[in-house]
Amino acid sequence: MSMPYGLRLLAASCLWAAVAVAQNPDFEQLPLRISSLRPNGACVVDRGRRDLVQIGDRVVLEPRNGQAVQGSVVEVEERQSRVEVVDRAAVLPIGTKGYLLRPKGRRAPPARSPAEPRAKLPPAPVQKQEEWQSGMPLLGTTRPVRPDERPVLTYGRFYTGGNLVRTLDSWSHSFLRTGAEVEVDNPGGHGGTLQFHGEFDWNTEFSGQTGTDLRLLDFSYAKGGTRFQPVRWQVGRFLQHDMPEFGLLDGVEVGFRGENGHRVGASLGYLPLLDEDMESFADLQVAAWYLWNGDIAERVSFGLGYQKTWHRLEVDRDLVVAKARYLPLEGWDLSAAIWVDFYSGRDGLKDDSYGITRANVFAARRWQGQGGIELAYDHEEYPELLRNELAQTILPLTLADAHQDRVSLHAFSLQDEGTRWFLRLTGWVDEEREGGAAEFGVEVPGLLHEGGRTGFVLFDMQGLTNSVIGGRIEHGGTFGVGRIDALYEIGFVHHEGFPNDRDDLLQHRLGFVVTSDFGGGWDAMFSLDGTLWDKELSYGVGIYLQKHF
Repeated sequence: MSMPYGLRLLAASCLWAAVAVAQNPDFEQLPLRISSLRPNGACVVDRGRRDLVQIGDRVVLEPRNGQAVQGSVVEVEERQSRVEVVDRAAVLPIGTKGYLLRPKGRRAPPARSPAEPRAKLPPAPVQKQEEWQSGMPLLGTTRPVRPDERPVLTYGRFYTGGNLVRTLDSWSHSFLRTGAEVEVDNPGGHGGTLQFHGEFDWNTEFSGQTGTDLRLLDFSYAKGGTRFQPVRWQVGRFLQHDMPEFGLLDGVEVGFRGENGHRVGASLGYLPLLDEDMESFADLQVAAWYLWNGDIAERVSFGLGYQKTWHRLEVDRDLVVAKARYLPLEGWDLSAAIWVDFYSGRDGLKDDSYGITRANVFAARRWQGQGGIELAYDHEEYPELLRNELAQTILPLTLADAHQDRVSLHAFSLQDEGTRWFLRLTGWVDEEREGGAAEFGVEVPGLLHEGGRTGFVLFDMQGLTNSVIGGRIEHGGTFGVGRIDALYEIGFVHHEGFPNDRDDLLQHRLGFVVTSDFGGGWDAMFSLDGTLWDKELSYGVGIYLQKHF
């Protein structure tokens, strides 16, 4: 049997990383989260120039489904940055966490002049001085601060938001959401971390019924992984630390990191469903993994993990996940991951003894001040499971044969005056059809006013049942009320299978987002979006308000 295409890609990626030479372990992971969204779907994270972020920095976002989303910084402001992700179809709500890879050698900006007003910034996060990394000296110039000598720190946010959406004579897409996210560092002086994230939702559920839900997204206590305690453990509900690919867990995780940077660990618990109710205690899992790191900064890394599940005490899933990455200071960045499900006689729909249910490969190259290129490959198919992970019912034939393979390319060029030209190409194929999309555009700074950016985009999208060709104008900048981003789009839509008098439509779309900082930790986002298909109007009005502390 010849090796499947996804496996060949992963093997090539691992070989590439293995032969690369890691010269300077100078990267650090800067935690961040998505703070707002732009009308064109771009996400904005809460890190900016004050955090030494620069255009081209790589960002990894980690939603709760366990599939990491790669992206890069394309615009930097004082306290936030705009990130373009490779997978434009990824659903990344506000609050999604991740990290930015920042070179440790990057120097701070020059000191401000006496005449320059001081920006009102929140206090910088306190470093946990007892945290230990492989290669750090056991004895330093100063005595490390022990947990019982550090203060207890509490930080987080409260938020509320909602969207009133009218489409096709229905309000079913409207929703209301309010919640709290709190982290307590060093409670009781024992060096651990207590985390809580819960929210109240009102929306239309997958069943079609409108209802309310209390959702517990995270409630856990973690301790260890420091110079004082190399064994790390976490208990509660959390996204698994070393292998987030295994998903959200109600249980316990234990890991150990050696002085060489390698990590080994295991977890035991239940997998909650990622729907409105987030019910648990139906799918028991046990997992184990090993992570090999080539240096302190983990720029060359390989991981291998195994997860076994039981659905209501009946044997269900045997999953192996392998991943690798190579992150040099200069040159090609590379990451790859593959999910392989193994089947036995109890699985009647799959003919093979294994299936590659998910695979992705990402490669990127940046030329400082000149531009860059990103290449990505994704494969996905449905595993045969007793656990019902999907909201809708999948027919057996669809479950057995359905798949999608997608290849994308994103290239951009930066000019001396800050103008950015870009090209994005995507092609996909599934068990029945094939399609793709192309975007070509330019972003020009200061065209309409100083500090603003204006974009012009031409696009052509060939979807599953329709095609759209058109153009888009975007503009964003800071005004007295805050930052305003606006978008106008016109497209010619063709629907397959419709009567001749209704298969071609002229589509207009207009969108606005206003992001304001009220001070004292308060900020808000107001949005307005409308789409007109000939005579059919759909619109949405939204607000998102949050308080940081």
